[in-house]
Amino acid sequence: MPDNDEFKIQLRVADKVYPIFCKRSEEGLFRKAATAINDKILQYSSRFSGTKLELKDLLTMAAIHISVENLLLKQKEDTSPLWDRIELLDKELEEYLQAIQSFA
Repeated sequence: MPDNDEFKIQLRVADKVYPIFCKRSEEGLFRKAATAINDKILQYSSRFSGTKLELKDLLTMAAIHISVENLLLKQKEDTSPLWDRIELLDKELEEYLQAIQSFA
């Protein structure tokens, strides 16, 4: 059941229409996602035109490809290793400064 900010849109993916509820502010993202899926299906169907791949195979390949792209983006956005390193350097710097003060 959609909340007040959601409405129903129709997305065409692989020549089939899907009713999707989404927030108005996210409608463009849903439409871009459907376009990306259709583009990947077209790429894979062109690349493997001589094979007997079914639509479900093309959809699966597109989903895997898009999922990998998403995971790679998440890895790039993950700054926790950087912050861990900064905290370690900060601790080492504090210890160094305390050691210098004890000699003064």
